[in-house]
Amino acid sequence: MIPTLGNGLQVFAMVLSLLSAAVLIGATKARGLESGRRESLINAGYLMVFGTTIALTLCIVIILVCFVTSNFSLAYVVSNYPNTDSALKPLYEVSAVWAGRQGSLLLWTWLISVFTSAVAWRRMRVTDDLSNAALGVAQIIVALFAATLVFSESNNPFMATAPEFLNADGTLAGAIGGMNPLLMHWAMILHPPATFIGYAGMTLPFAYAMAALICGDMSARWVELCDRIAVFSFIFLTIGMALGAVWAYVVLGWGGFWAWDAVENASLMSWLTGVAMIHSFTLYRKRGCFKRWSMSSATITFIFVVLGTFITRSGLVQSVHAFAEDPVSTYFFLAIMVAAGMAFLIGILYRHGQIVEDDEIESLLSKNGSYYITNLVMCVSAVLVAYLTVSSALPTWMPLGGSVIAAGAFNAVARPVGTLFCLLMAVCPMLGWRKTDGAAFARNMRVPAIAGAVVFAGLMFLFVTKFVPEYDAIVAAGGAAATALTEQGPKVYYFALTVLAFATASLLLTSSAYLLVRGVSARMRNKGENPVVALAQLFRHSPAQAGGYLTHLGVAVVLVGLVGSSMYVQEQTLNLSADQGQGGQVGSYVLTVTGTREYTDSASDMFKEVQLSVTDAATGRELGTLAPSMEVSATNSGQQTLHAGVLSFPLEDLFVAFQGLNADGTLSINVKINPLIMLNWIGAGISIVGIILAFAPRRATPLLAADERAAAEGAGRAAGKAGRASKAGRAGKAGRSGSSSKKTKGAKRRG
Repeated sequence: MIPTLGNGLQVFAMVLSLLSAAVLIGATKARGLESGRRESLINAGYLMVFGTTIALTLCIVIILVCFVTSNFSLAYVVSNYPNTDSALKPLYEVSAVWAGRQGSLLLWTWLISVFTSAVAWRRMRVTDDLSNAALGVAQIIVALFAATLVFSESNNPFMATAPEFLNADGTLAGAIGGMNPLLMHWAMILHPPATFIGYAGMTLPFAYAMAALICGDMSARWVELCDRIAVFSFIFLTIGMALGAVWAYVVLGWGGFWAWDAVENASLMSWLTGVAMIHSFTLYRKRGCFKRWSMSSATITFIFVVLGTFITRSGLVQSVHAFAEDPVSTYFFLAIMVAAGMAFLIGILYRHGQIVEDDEIESLLSKNGSYYITNLVMCVSAVLVAYLTVSSALPTWMPLGGSVIAAGAFNAVARPVGTLFCLLMAVCPMLGWRKTDGAAFARNMRVPAIAGAVVFAGLMFLFVTKFVPEYDAIVAAGGAAATALTEQGPKVYYFALTVLAFATASLLLTSSAYLLVRGVSARMRNKGENPVVALAQLFRHSPAQAGGYLTHLGVAVVLVGLVGSSMYVQEQTLNLSADQGQGGQVGSYVLTVTGTREYTDSASDMFKEVQLSVTDAATGRELGTLAPSMEVSATNSGQQTLHAGVLSFPLEDLFVAFQGLNADGTLSINVKINPLIMLNWIGAGISIVGIILAFAPRRATPLLAADERAAAEGAGRAAGKAGRASKAGRAGKAGRSGSSSKKTKGAKRRG
């Protein structure tokens, strides 16, 4: 019953999305159609959009209910059911909906449909051609995603469980499968849906860009209709990446937060082009420029989002996150990428003559020019990351074809490019539009430069007293860590890159803080407000600008954290006897074994734990205790999960992972010292808050306000026409007044 119902709903959603796309795009282009019939078709298309979302919502609800009620009639539930006695089990039952490939793909399809319905609900009274065409494009994408569920058994979450795996009462006949233990963590409850919300939302800017090309409307209206969706999606994509980094750091047991894995890179690619897209949208709306950039970045962001799915489901590239190879998914997602790229190229060539930039770039030393360079850096970086990610699958005659690119190669490129990007962020707000006056720029930069010099001096003190000795200690110790360090270039280059990154971070930090303080000071001076009220009012009246400065400030903090936590990490493996009192030293820390234990939880998973005390090597002062452990799953083919122990200090983390027993019976304990890693989490939090504040509600733009007025006026005219045709003239007059008033009030509420 449940598999049949779920499959029927999936097919219904696919068919309905295709029909709605045909109706909406067809009615938009059918200018010769009688207006009443055309409007009826468009209304039917909107209703079918809602119907698609309802069908997919029911699919999600069915699977969720199966997990919550332990209904194992679906093979997907059997494979992903959380076999645990954790207090978080109810939440794991919810997260199990997207724990596997089938559920994650269904969630993604549903979220695209939810975004599409939200736009349809917002625009249904206006039903303008741009929104109609955009909804049609989005529904085509929903149909293609739904088709991957319908036509591939390995993607279908509604495959029935084989009878031999179930008892007569519907319970499982033994321990079978279950959720991957690595996914049973609070961060993985939030990370996938946040990332998928970001991915799904990026569909709408692409759909509106295509709608502008279909309708030939090169005004800023299409950007105004989707830019808040773009920012909203970017917020969740950023949150998703941050949560993924936290999960990787505390769960995977390797002591890092970014490994340049294919799936990590998929998020990074779309994030980089998303930065270019949002900046381009801002200039498109405010100054009528970057029109091609806006359309291009919206398209390439969507393509990169799909590329991530293509990578993980095609078997094209090996990844710790990848699913088993599926030919149907490969062809469908490849088709989506190719079709999106070809449709955009054809559209941009066809409308080439209509795309006229209103504000040309006179000088690269201007805000316009810095935005252009930023977009170029972001898009080229994203393309480079994509190429290096898939290089192992490329023909050998292509550059790097057939080669697996190690993390060190990505770091060698990312570090200088990332520093350049941050330098652009620091300087850009101080430049003038079109052309920068040198004297004005010098005045604007004077205070940030002086304050930045003070911050830079503090960072250089840290560099000389901490990082230089640590670099020498890592190289002297030899091993894999020393090799990885020396492969990044000569010592003088490595240190120069560190100094440049610290100088850039200092300037970005102080310039962002200076602009925020200047805005607050201006309100205090002009409005007579106290500092707290002035700051609140600044974010209220200029959310995009103030939020942007706060975001930049957070990026500066992250840059400092990245220098320490990725460039100066000390790592050593201690092989210690299990006897109490055995110990070893790593850096300034002495780790001593105080005990070991083995135990089994209610799910029959076995744990091996090592208890350690940590003391300061110089003073002997006790700093804390750690209990890293290894979990061996009873239901997942003996999969091993490392539960690391972490001691956090202001300037660094001590990360310890128990990796099991050596052949001689000694304990293998991996120890890492991660400098400044706390700044990564703090800076990411500041940046996310800044983006959220920039997303704050703002006044309706003139073009959108005109849309609402037109809708109200159209409703009034229609009511008036109906009233004149009525025999009851007085009733008709009342009808005109009431209808117009109601429509106008509705338009005001929406505005």
